[in-house]
Amino acid sequence: MPSPLLLIDDHNVRVDEKSGFVNITDLAKLKSSANSSDLLRNWMRTRATINFFYEWELFNDADFKTVEFDGFKNRAGDNDFFISVRDLVQAGATGIYAKAGRYGGTYAHIDWAIHFANWMDPRFYVLTINAFRQMSDYFVGRNALHHRFSRELAAKNYNLITQQNERMRLDAPADPLTRNVVPAAGDSMVRRYLNQVDADIINLAAFGMTALDWRSRFPPTDTRKSMRDFATAEELLVVNALQIELRVLQEDHYTAEEKLHRLRDKAEELLTFYCDTEEKQHVLAIAREKRGW
Repeated sequence: MPSPLLLIDDHNVRVDEKSGFVNITDLAKLKSSANSSDLLRNWMRTRATINFFYEWELFNDADFKTVEFDGFKNRAGDNDFFISVRDLVQAGATGIYAKAGRYGGTYAHIDWAIHFANWMDPRFYVLTINAFRQMSDYFVGRNALHHRFSRELAAKNYNLITQQNERMRLDAPADPLTRNVVPAAGDSMVRRYLNQVDADIINLAAFGMTALDWRSRFPPTDTRKSMRDFATAEELLVVNALQIELRVLQEDHYTAEEKLHRLRDKAEELLTFYCDTEEKQHVLAIAREKRGW
């Protein structure tokens, strides 16, 4: 699965999926592919940068010990002073780390990445801020609002299913053998069962499991939540569309098996339709990996 990316000046800068840290080696290569390592070393050795590291760690890490950094601060700016990522990590820095391997590099918190971009070039500084805002807007802001809207729409359109089951004519139960037996409210129980069957058909078509299966296999910490609370906005749009399609199948008196068969095919088609950009496909892949289904 591809890693998240910042798009800066039409170039991709990798973002670590788990930590959210930015690959500042990629960022340095945008300025000078031949001297990216020198740019990082020179940035880290300046007095202003060391002071930034110190203040950032104090603000963000309650367990930060200042003893090691006091030595860095005293020597920062000297001609013979250089510092490595390993030195910073060993001194307790949490805003940066190095990853080995072909696809490795130096990764830093977005605050550090923006500081580095500003040190390198004011233009990269502006581009980095803008790229991060766009990514944050999608993953945190706009997408969260989109998810809420889709969730509410899917919940509202679920009433289409229940309304049709309410209107369905149910055959009256047979008379009891003795008039002393009072029949239970069978209609209500049958309609509730039909609603549950139809809800499970939607869940099976969209997510591959019923609500009971999901709670058994992936019990939520909050018992009030359902699998739809963990779905992406695009998956919820699929659920919404399937509910409308199911209403038509109800009116045409399809069996439960026929409904499921038709909606499963439709769900795959709809998900491809709604996930029509690489960004949306990536969000879906991340969500599925994180939740495990």
